[in-house]
Amino acid sequence: MKIIIVENELYLAQSIQNNLTEKLKATCEIYGSYAEAANKEADVYIINTTLKGNVNAFIQERKDKIIILLVPYVTHSNVTEPLNKGADDYLQKPFTIEELIRKIKHLKEYYTFKEQVKRLNEFIEFILRDIEIDFKDYKFPLFIKSSPTKAVEKFIYEISKKEQKPIEIIDLNSKKNLKKKLNKNIIYLFLNYDKIDPNSDFAKEILNHNSIILLPKNSSMPNCIEIEANSKLFFEEEILSIEEYIKFIITTHQKNLPDTELSKRLGISRKSLWEKRKKYGIFKQK
Repeated sequence: MKIIIVENELYLAQSIQNNLTEKLKATCEIYGSYAEAANKEADVYIINTTLKGNVNAFIQERKDKIIILLVPYVTHSNVTEPLNKGADDYLQKPFTIEELIRKIKHLKEYYTFKEQVKRLNEFIEFILRDIEIDFKDYKFPLFIKSSPTKAVEKFIYEISKKEQKPIEIIDLNSKKNLKKKLNKNIIYLFLNYDKIDPNSDFAKEILNHNSIILLPKNSSMPNCIEIEANSKLFFEEEILSIEEYIKFIITTHQKNLPDTELSKRLGISRKSLWEKRKKYGIFKQK
């Protein structure tokens, strides 16, 4: 970990450098002004906000890094505004090295988790990218009558994004989950709701939260919605017939493959491909 200290109090800067080098095994560099540190890259910046120069511009250019402010007193210009520009935290002088180390460790952990969440969201988007659904209006509690398909997963994921709340899955087959305390800031996906007593206190509690309740396809419960993909998905558990498979391949790949290649991959002639289109009512996209 590389740390840049921008501080004109040399004794303080050297004390910080020595302690962080020893206790965090960090590589530390000291600069007396924003201009001196302008072209220097680091993982962490510890900066005095009262130096000459534009501290807010310095911070804004590095807002994706860990930035901790060192201030003699708290004001709008040396704390509030820099925090609004992208700094992460501040320490008021005098402070202990232990306080500084605790903040660096906490922020390093925060940035690591933030990056992990970003990568996981990108992965989920990638997994669900080819699934097209008609996004339905909804309100909580939401009952979905369907087997767990990719289309249902995408619908629930889109709700999570829209509400800006995480999803937690709760299987009601587990007795310990029947005593769980629910949080208004979480969207809950309940499995096996049909297996519990609808008149129980917990069943009633579920209905007062941001709940998505997945029911079997043969459920007779009213006010359920069903989620289907706009086209049948080859990778779902349902086994397609040969005719359904051919229709799926033509619909999915005709915009990317010429007829010669498409018919070759299906093992049929171009004439048969034309006949299949006519039979299924598929129009070639240009």
